[in-house]
Amino acid sequence: MIIECPGCGLKLPNQKITIQHNYNASGECYQKYSELSFYTIGKQDINFIHQHAIDAYSAQHAGNGMKNITIAYSLIGLYYAIEHGFSGKQVQRVHMLLSKQKHSWEQLELPKKPYSITVNDILNEKQGENLDNMINNWMCDVWNCWEHQHEWVKEITKNLLDRRNHD
Repeated sequence: MIIECPGCGLKLPNQKITIQHNYNASGECYQKYSELSFYTIGKQDINFIHQHAIDAYSAQHAGNGMKNITIAYSLIGLYYAIEHGFSGKQVQRVHMLLSKQKHSWEQLELPKKPYSITVNDILNEKQGENLDNMINNWMCDVWNCWEHQHEWVKEITKNLLDRRNHD
C-alpha cells in the first residue's frame, strides 16, 4: 500500500509511521527528512546547510496546525538564502534578530502550485556537492511555489528589521 504525503505529494510505501510534529507530512516523508537531517547536521559545515533544509522542508509541509511563526520564519529564511545569497548561518542570525521583535504572525495562504522536488529527490543524490546542490534546487522550488507570498515576506522583513534598527 502506498501513502502520499499531504505536504509535498511524495508517494512512499505505507509503513504506518506517525509523527509527533505539526508538519503537514506523512510519517514516511518525515522519516526521509530525518535521514536528510542526519546528513546535514553531520556535515558540520561552516555555512550550516542544515538551516536551508529546515526552511525548505517546513515551508513545503506547512499546514496541519503548524505555527504561523514557523511558516513565516521558513519563508524568510528562503528569501534571504535565495534572493540575497545568505548562508544557513546568516539565515539563522536573521531568525535570531527577528525573534527579538514582538510580532503577531498572521496565517498565510498555502501555495496551490505543486512542488516538483521532494526530500526523497535530495536523498537520491550522491552525498557531497551533488546533494548540496540539490538542496539549493529544492529551496528554489519551494520558494517559487510560495510566489504569492513573496511581497509579504519582503515587506514584513523590511518592517521588522528596519524597526529594530530605529528603536
